[in-house]
Amino acid sequence: TGGAALAGGLISGAMGASASRSAARAQQQASDAATAEERRQYDQSRTDMMPWLESGRSGLNDLNRLASGDSSQFFTDPGYNFARTEGQRGIERSAAARGGATGGNALRALAQFNQGLASQQYGDYYNRTAARAGVGQTTANNLATLGQNTANNIGKNLMAAGDARASGIMGGANSWGNALNSGLNSWALSRGGYFG
Repeated sequence: TGGAALAGGLISGAMGASASRSAARAQQQASDAATAEERRQYDQSRTDMMPWLESGRSGLNDLNRLASGDSSQFFTDPGYNFARTEGQRGIERSAAARGGATGGNALRALAQFNQGLASQQYGDYYNRTAARAGVGQTTANNLATLGQNTANNIGKNLMAAGDARASGIMGGANSWGNALNSGLNSWALSRGGYFG
């Protein structure tokens, strides 16, 4: 009967160790799946945010050109060109209707109009460009926060996986230790002794 008790203890230990390994493996797989989903979602969010980030970069580059004295982009702005073309057309038609399309008054009116329009439109252009750069800055901040949160969550997943692996190892060792202790005690009792 002592041999049977020892064999039963060893079988119990093997079963406990196997169950501990299976549980640890399941926890590891769950952690790996959570990490993969976290990375997938981060990558998707980054892809989704790229148009705003790129627009912001473009706006920042335009602001840097303006700050360095290069206003060539302003003069090709569709909003400025539309307002200038329509305003000039109106002045020219008005002057033509009065018979002075090429006179000094018409030319002076065009010059004043263009100066005033450029001044007003430049401010509007600058503000729109700065807003575009601001969208990029906000997107960059959001991506930084998203990246930090993703790193934190993946770190937690890795720690959970490590804990699961360690628990599986300890659970297996405990199962074998308990099985051997129980089996040896049963064997010793069957021989009239006791291990304690």
